[in-house]
Amino acid sequence: MQLNHKTASKTLHNTHRLGFTLIELMVVIVIIGILMALILPALNGARLRARITQVSTEISQLDNGIAKFKGTYKIEPPSSLYVPVIGGTWTAADRSKVRSIWPQFDFATNGGLGTGDFHLSGAECLVFFLGGVENSSTSPPVVLGFSKNERFPWSPAGTNREGPFYEFDNGRFVDIDGDGLLEFLDPLPEQKTPYAYFSSQGRSYTTLNGAGTLLSEQDDFDSHGGNANALDFSGIYLKTTAPAVPYRADSFQIISPGIDGLYGTGGVFTDGSELVGSRAVEADNITNFTAGLLVK
Repeated sequence: MQLNHKTASKTLHNTHRLGFTLIELMVVIVIIGILMALILPALNGARLRARITQVSTEISQLDNGIAKFKGTYKIEPPSSLYVPVIGGTWTAADRSKVRSIWPQFDFATNGGLGTGDFHLSGAECLVFFLGGVENSSTSPPVVLGFSKNERFPWSPAGTNREGPFYEFDNGRFVDIDGDGLLEFLDPLPEQKTPYAYFSSQGRSYTTLNGAGTLLSEQDDFDSHGGNANALDFSGIYLKTTAPAVPYRADSFQIISPGIDGLYGTGGVFTDGSELVGSRAVEADNITNFTAGLLVK
């Protein structure tokens, strides 16, 4: 059967229309690009908000863990503790901290923690007092709570135990300063800086200078090597300078370094204010006293 000229032309025309012209393709690409430009920021913003909420929720859970610890031992965990070698000399302040939790603690044997001396920073105190002693034979390590034997509460032996007071994700344990004591990372992607913890132990924070630095216990801030290290905090957060009034003055501060992994310096912060210059890195810190980001 033969097609007449009119039918053949119509068939050829229909065949050509099965594809797009170059101009039509370019229009489609431009439209897709515009849609992506509109949608991606909204998706990224929603993802960031979800991550901030996740960290805020975990900080609330850590708050609850501290409340459980206090319910058991009648005091909140300290955020600094120096434990000397067996037979070494305890400072009066550190002896008082331990005795307030375990009145029968055997200071001659350091409670069964080990044979070295240990200097727990605030980040390490958060893990140690909520988690208990570490079972280092596992990888990643696990925490075992404390022995109910008040003379040797830090012994890993025995099944009659208190805690842990918080269920840590042990895959996020780190030892940033390499001293054998654990710190805990928040759940933000690729986080490398642990939660900071500063405690008044239910009374008041240690003596502060104008910047909010704890003069007598600098190790509160020591996660990366002490105050000389720019990655470490140098002061808790204060509402005012004179007199120095901290946020949560009679309890504790828990602080995530946020997406950038940087604490900043700390010090005076007024809710609703901006942070500029060297303190701009603190804006994304997530705390237990601002219900989310430090700067909204």
